[in-house]
Amino acid sequence: MTPETFAAIVADAALSPNVHNIQPTVWRRIDDHTVAVMQAPGRTLPVGDPTGRDVAASHGAAVEGFVLAASLRGLEIGLAAPEEGEIVRLIVTGEATPDPLAPFLTRRRTYRGKFTPDRVEAALDALAQAARDLTVLSDRAGIDHVARLNDQASLKGFRDGGFRAELLAWMRLSPRHPCWSLDGLNARAMEMSGVEALGAGLVLKPGVFELFDRLGLAGALTGEASVVKSSAAVALFHRPVAETPFETGRRWHRVWLEITRQGLTAAPMTVLADDPAAASALATRFGQPPGARLITAFRIGRVADDALPPPARRSVADLIV
Repeated sequence: MTPETFAAIVADAALSPNVHNIQPTVWRRIDDHTVAVMQAPGRTLPVGDPTGRDVAASHGAAVEGFVLAASLRGLEIGLAAPEEGEIVRLIVTGEATPDPLAPFLTRRRTYRGKFTPDRVEAALDALAQAARDLTVLSDRAGIDHVARLNDQASLKGFRDGGFRAELLAWMRLSPRHPCWSLDGLNARAMEMSGVEALGAGLVLKPGVFELFDRLGLAGALTGEASVVKSSAAVALFHRPVAETPFETGRRWHRVWLEITRQGLTAAPMTVLADDPAAASALATRFGQPPGARLITAFRIGRVADDALPPPARRSVADLIV
């Protein structure tokens, strides 16, 4: 793995999904056959992710992206025990043929807007067959139920002032923000107009949100029911309770790439898994595999390619340490 190949692989791996787009993973090339995966300083979520589970899953997704990108360049990558200060070591173990999901690594996007009303039954059937850890819900009553639970859980989360402040710190509500195209959640990615972004910056501030909440208006500001209801389907993603977050993140990435391979686009609704009441309600209504836990729910549909926002990503030079 030459330095040039390593940089190209890192550029592709950087497109992997990660919590709040904080991009916590950095890479160090040890030699032609060895790469150290490390935690970027300051890129954690102490309030929203106090146990580090979501950040660990993000590292797993990034490593899976690296493995996929390497396969496109004929390299097989294995995982080895980390040394001090590392998350894991990656080792070139031989030659590889491209993974079938690898071509979709650079095409996957998160889409938080409303989906087009295209009929996608065949794609959903293929997705359900390819990703057995997804429970695909396409009936309108089921989707409406998920939309209500998502709004309830989201409002509960926003009532936590610490969570709200942390989220706001990672939001880029104006193109003038220095990190608009680099990381976090920018207004375009969140499908916010300039006026909506300005309003969000005001409403989420301490005291202002509480006032709107007392007036019964906060739910209308944080709700996404109309967007969720535009979905062709909602897919519940379950994994074994005993699985490490890192391994869950690897699988999470592959499932999302499978969604992309079927010509579909998605956005996660992780609050449904984070909120115990919402997760319990989903398990009661839709079932849950034995020994598994809900990781997230995807809202899924189709959208025109030119409607997808460009990814905000840190430079390769910033990701290589």
